[in-house]
Amino acid sequence: MAYKLVLLPGDGTGPEVMREAVKVLKAIQDSFGLSFETIPFPAGGQYYLDTGAEWPDGAFESCKSADAILLGAVGLPEATLPNGEVAGVGVVFGLRFGLDLYANVRPTKLYPNVRHKVHDGFKQVWEPGKVDFVIVRENTEGLYTPARGFLSRGGIDELAVDSRIITRKGAERVIRFAFELSQQRSGAPADRTRRVTCVDKSNVTAGCKLFRR
Repeated sequence: MAYKLVLLPGDGTGPEVMREAVKVLKAIQDSFGLSFETIPFPAGGQYYLDTGAEWPDGAFESCKSADAILLGAVGLPEATLPNGEVAGVGVVFGLRFGLDLYANVRPTKLYPNVRHKVHDGFKQVWEPGKVDFVIVRENTEGLYTPARGFLSRGGIDELAVDSRIITRKGAERVIRFAFELSQQRSGAPADRTRRVTCVDKSNVTAGCKLFRR
């Protein structure tokens, strides 16, 4: 059985990154006997400049039925929607809200022989084997909810408001996701203890207070 992968290279460095990702997929196929069916779609700022749409008809439906979606990057300085937003953001939010991708999962692991650029030079700062954690962030609420706007006077934007929405449902499911993910991992490199650390601003904001409850 072939896994169906939708490729959305997008703009800027996106196509370059996608080309390398496809090479990795090819290596996985050759090494592990897996099979991938890749379905590419143009999307983002350049596609908007060319066609007036952020991605083609049928692209979202293909993403919805895919086993995985690879998204490069979207957005060009010269490509903006009539409302002033970056052309291509509809692709990102279309996937995020359309597929309810509520957990933003970012693994962070340092491998041997990987140096870090510090003060214009590459140095070994952290020790491999001691950096291995995952950041989990809620991805569909907070400042990403479309509760925002401008107040204009005389054609001049005087005030911008972005409402940060946090619900009990949204908080509970991403917290549960983080704990379940922790149970699947080997624990902290130092002592192999599985931990979930909550990073918030509950000393000030009501939304973070609700998140902690």
